[in-house]
Amino acid sequence: MFIRAARHEDVPDIAHICATGWRDATADIVADENVEATVETRFETSRLEREVRRADDMHGWVVAVEDGRVVAAGGGGLTGTKSGEVFALHVRPDARGSGAGTALLRTITAQHVVSGAREQWASCLDGDEET
Repeated sequence: MFIRAARHEDVPDIAHICATGWRDATADIVADENVEATVETRFETSRLEREVRRADDMHGWVVAVEDGRVVAAGGGGLTGTKSGEVFALHVRPDARGSGAGTALLRTITAQHVVSGAREQWASCLDGDEET
């Protein structure tokens, strides 16, 4: 497995991985209509294409690739001069436990540190024990 910056051709995989991950994480926690509204807003392909192209302070998206297949996707960026945030990090269900998520988190963290961040924020849903 290796980690690299996301490319235009990765956008469909990023959208699928993140939408699936969000649905799994929010099952039985968030109302279905709110889940789908988030999927349609945050993981819509034209938005992701813009974010993949624009890799400045946001750092863009990074992906974990195993056997030629994108198995995880994550993105983060600076939210202040000394702070960064992980905005999204999702792993294909069949790749969970493989270390792909950990590798992405380490990469995003390194991007933040190199850019001057001394703290990093991430959030998860209360009650999401499985994903």
